[in-house]
Amino acid sequence: MVALKPSELPSLLQSAAGRLDVFLLHGMDAGQVSELAAAAANSLSESAAPPGEIIRLTDQDLAQTPGRLATEARMFAMFGGRPVIVVKQGPQLTPALIEDLLEGTPLAAFVVIEAGTLKKDAKLRQLIEKSRKGASVACYGDDERSLPQLIREEVSRAGMTITPDAVQQLRALLGADRALSRAELVKLILYAGQDRQIGIAHVEAVVGDAAAQAFDTALNAAFAGDTGAALAQIDRLQGAGTPPAVFLNLLLAHLQRLASIAAALDRGDSLDAAIGRLRPPLHFKQKEAVKTQCAHWRALEIAAALEATQETVRQTRLKPALENELVSDLIIGMAKLNRRLAQTPAA
Repeated sequence: MVALKPSELPSLLQSAAGRLDVFLLHGMDAGQVSELAAAAANSLSESAAPPGEIIRLTDQDLAQTPGRLATEARMFAMFGGRPVIVVKQGPQLTPALIEDLLEGTPLAAFVVIEAGTLKKDAKLRQLIEKSRKGASVACYGDDERSLPQLIREEVSRAGMTITPDAVQQLRALLGADRALSRAELVKLILYAGQDRQIGIAHVEAVVGDAAAQAFDTALNAAFAGDTGAALAQIDRLQGAGTPPAVFLNLLLAHLQRLASIAAALDRGDSLDAAIGRLRPPLHFKQKEAVKTQCAHWRALEIAAALEATQETVRQTRLKPALENELVSDLIIGMAKLNRRLAQTPAA
């Protein structure tokens, strides 16, 4: 199968039961990857009667029992239904293991793989996209169409409405990670309370365009290697009640923009052309700062920073009491990396 868009996954799953065995969900948006993997597992489980069992395997499970994935994938269910195995990409999930699943004896179970950012030439991605038994879905964050839809769906589910200008402002602040976006929308809905219609004043009070502008200042300081200025700005905003999740959302969105620019530069585009294609467009005040960052940051470093940020998101969910410290540690690490890159000649 070729690579698919997230919007194409539901229709694929309706007809996939007899044709496909292995599904890869990957990309920068860890929240969307997790959400779509869960949706795929549930849909595949219910594609037969009785529904198949959903089995979740960790990298630790595969390390303790190296042959477990292959065994589970080829073991027929005792009580009927086709099982679904959900596994996250890790050191134990080797390309050789996936190649065996795709080319070996037929599978008795579906396999759903959650992965981070994978380049087009990544072995795992190539194996699945070139196989007639596999499908790959790239998750790069909600776009100009899907994000407003997500916003309206969450608001409608709460029995409320939202004004067009409030949707527009949320588009600039959300979308880098679906799980974070949903969390911020829940806070917004709770804040609106009995108002029943969410307006731009609610958005500014909870999610905050001022926070976005202040975060740009903190972000630019971190990318300039000025850790003190970055942390001072973040401390002021956190003291004013701006949720750390806003920082992480905006940082993920910024890194995704840098990744998009880096990919365009690798294709031979000029820097101005690459920046001009960004959607939503980059604010004019940020263009010079972004150009400076693009002079140092390459695709590998951007991918590493994205992974570190996504890990911080996961850690803040596990340890909410430490979210301020976790965000600060991340910014310190970003500043250190940027200083090292600034001292390294561009390749």
